[in-house]
Amino acid sequence: MTPLTLSLAMCLLVFGTDARPRATLSQLPAVPETARTALKLSASNQRITYLTYQNARYGYTVEYPAGILVPQGEADNGDGQKFLSRDGRAELLAYGSNRLDRTLQDEYRSAQENREVTYKLIRRDMFVVSGRAGGKIFYQKTLLRGDVFKTFIIEYDESERARFDQITTRIARTFAG
Repeated sequence: MTPLTLSLAMCLLVFGTDARPRATLSQLPAVPETARTALKLSASNQRITYLTYQNARYGYTVEYPAGILVPQGEADNGDGQKFLSRDGRAELLAYGSNRLDRTLQDEYRSAQENREVTYKLIRRDMFVVSGRAGGKIFYQKTLLRGDVFKTFIIEYDESERARFDQITTRIARTFAG
């Protein structure tokens, strides 16, 4: 229970739903120090710290949740990096590639292959595809800048949706290049 929810519940218990107070704040029992500490800890555990990965070769940046997704080291060719959750069930890939003879529409179609797509969007210089594949939720965003594709893909277990949907939104919003 969050501190805000706990506070609202306490107010409803003390004051009820009508306007007549049943007790004053001074009549409430004191909250033990251990309970206050637990509330502080649970509130701080909900904060996520984001760090920025910057790719020098392809000139893009993306924020990732430190401690939740751990960098695995940049690829030898410098095109990007993989980030894994500690249990290995969630993965973020960020990478760049030269367009060569492929179009944005080619990449868009390829991103949908063998997947249950629940959302897709294509524009002149970017696309987003998301859905389910192999028991996981995926989200891919690809930017086309000149002759370079800049992509991030995140995949996580459907059971982790409540946690990772928020993270995915932040990553998508901060992905730039």
